[in-house]
Amino acid sequence: MKYAHDPCPTWRTDLPVAPTRRLGRSLALGVLLAASLAVTACGSSESPTILNTEKVERAIEQSSLAQRATRAQVSCPSGMHQKKGSKFSCTAVAKRGSTQFTVTQLDGSGRVHFEGR
Repeated sequence: MKYAHDPCPTWRTDLPVAPTRRLGRSLALGVLLAASLAVTACGSSESPTILNTEKVERAIEQSSLAQRATRAQVSCPSGMHQKKGSKFSCTAVAKRGSTQFTVTQLDGSGRVHFEGR
């Protein structure tokens, strides 16, 4: 026999379970299952993070000014999802004409690499 102060009490599992206990356990299991499905469903419906293309535009403008001493107005598409390996094009317009830039996302956190074509 175990005493109340015993840190490791033993429980008998060979006793029959009353029908009301079975119903309670089934109901509890059902609630837990439904809750886990709801959490999973909510997790899958997360909206993707949108890349801040205005920062990309400013970075290309600063690079153009620093490397070519040319002020350019850069335009990139908005609404781009942050996704590693995703590519898109931006256009830089200056007095001497326009240049296309290929932008490649390096990770899903907004780091990019751009290169003029």
